[in-house]
Amino acid sequence: MAVLLRQVMPEGVDVGTLDEVSQEMDVEKNPPSGLVVHVHFMENGRVNVVDVWESAEAFQSFQSDRLVPAIQKVLGRRGITMDDQPETSLIEVPSIVRG
Repeated sequence: MAVLLRQVMPEGVDVGTLDEVSQEMDVEKNPPSGLVVHVHFMENGRVNVVDVWESAEAFQSFQSDRLVPAIQKVLGRRGITMDDQPETSLIEVPSIVRG
């Protein structure tokens, strides 16, 4: 079943950091398997991520295989430590309408 993922990043994480993580993973040329759509944006002074995935398993595989290693590389280059985890919601959705 498809899922909607929403994450609110800890304070101090900026849009540039997420852009760099996306570049590190080369998602434009090599999009994650199972990803339907991804956006990230600022709201109330914090970065938000909203994704739609074909399944929770697709997201979890992407997270462990590509996302976490890319985040670690980018944060290491930037000299940032992220002690707090994002606030995360993963919600099952019964269907996806594609435009």
